[in-house]
Amino acid sequence: MKEPRSDIAVDAPAIRYATDTSAWADWQRAYRFGVLLILPPAGIAEEFNRLRQRYDPASAAISPTHISVSRPLVAELTDTVREEISGILSGVEPFELYFEKPHASPDYAGVSFPVYPQSAIDKLKQIVHRASVFDSAGHERDDIPAHITVAEFISIDESLALAARLEAKATKTTFTCDRLTLVVPDEHFRFREMASFAFKGVD
Repeated sequence: MKEPRSDIAVDAPAIRYATDTSAWADWQRAYRFGVLLILPPAGIAEEFNRLRQRYDPASAAISPTHISVSRPLVAELTDTVREEISGILSGVEPFELYFEKPHASPDYAGVSFPVYPQSAIDKLKQIVHRASVFDSAGHERDDIPAHITVAEFISIDESLALAARLEAKATKTTFTCDRLTLVVPDEHFRFREMASFAFKGVD
């Protein structure tokens, strides 16, 4: 994995980034300049936030409810970079996504809701990664299917039991994806929303 770069843009950054990363793990430092995510609408996010805070508060404290999209940015979000990403995403038509049943595995811990269609997320990834602020060599998480995490820092047995409880009440839920949001970690590696990039025809 390449180290984050600081040589892509020369204009002043618009965001305050963590300067003391001494407590971060090595893999966390690649995320210093943030990532672009899909944040579900408020009603959906609130429900997932309640679940995450109840079943995995450690994970819930790190980031808002989300669907991962981009690789980590390798440089600061300067005005130049912001305009580049905005220009790319302003040509993307809003599209529908949905989730239905939770997933848990007997082989590893964690509960999540797969998000569909995967093809729409894959296409979005290809488009946004045209921006110069992303590593063109790819990232180890590029091929992970789209999902919304409920809990990850729990045991396998707890994961299977929780998935079974959630499935009993699960229904198909559809929502519109019309923007990506940049989240950036603070010194405690807790991600906060810093910028939003709307799709075509969206204010």
